[in-house]
Amino acid sequence: MIDPDRIVVVTPRADREVYEQVSGPKKEERPHRGHPRPPDQCENIGDERRALLSSRPRGRRWRDLAKLDDKLDGLHRRLEDARRNLQEAEQAVQAAPDTDVRTLAAWLSNGERGKRPASTVGEREREREACRLIVEALQLEVDRALEERREHIERHRERMVKDARRDVEDAQGRLAAHISQLPALRETLLAARDSLRWVATFPEQVESYGFPLALALGLREPVKETLGTTARVEYRGVVAALEADAAALAEQLGPTVKERLGLAPRPTPEDRAMWWDDEDAVAWRKEQVERARRLAEWSTDPGRLAAEVRDDRV
Repeated sequence: MIDPDRIVVVTPRADREVYEQVSGPKKEERPHRGHPRPPDQCENIGDERRALLSSRPRGRRWRDLAKLDDKLDGLHRRLEDARRNLQEAEQAVQAAPDTDVRTLAAWLSNGERGKRPASTVGEREREREACRLIVEALQLEVDRALEERREHIERHRERMVKDARRDVEDAQGRLAAHISQLPALRETLLAARDSLRWVATFPEQVESYGFPLALALGLREPVKETLGTTARVEYRGVVAALEADAAALAEQLGPTVKERLGLAPRPTPEDRAMWWDDEDAVAWRKEQVERARRLAEWSTDPGRLAAEVRDDRV
């Protein structure tokens, strides 16, 4: 039988408090500042995270980051050499029994003169373990350098973002300037073409051939081979497409990147789950109520207004 005294009414705010009590307080993760972490504070970070931390920009934009990358490159070269040494040591361990047998057989065939050859298996295994330790130590050093690089980027991300955005704007401006010159350059080529056709046929009348305002004179094959269409394409449309391409490259960065840069629209309960008293949820509800009020001013349909308010309260 249910004890009425133990019944808990969970309101939206109480629901969050219960959730936080069950989940426990969130630990604030702060980037490590100052000197790199000592080796005894580093752990193997795993292949997946290692791959993420190893990603690099296409250009060497920042000197400090380039130095860290150079350091990582040196460590990776040493690690590859150590892995090759480990592989050779492993092969030596596998070959040691047969080698020892042949050495002992040669000693017997020579009348057992001199000291009997000792087994090399143990020595080869010790060499293999030494090589393995070097590989593991260098891998730990690589992981430590990757974490150092991550902390550097997080510490200077604001400045680096400004630098990268400025580079994007500059590159877009240069590309747009070149695109804007294309019509004039094409007109110069058309004029030179007309002169060639005129002088080749003078004093006869030059025959009409092609559509000067169309891409590739409106010829089917060049357009089909390059654009995959048999339709005639106006050259000004091509210029507009190039301008749109430059703008898309500079502005369409993806939802995650836009959110990180603060360019994404405010999230709403329509596209993600939110607590009732979240700032974004409260702002969205206010916007919906205001929208319903504006609708009431211009509409005499009470059913539509009721639907607007009902949706807000869900």
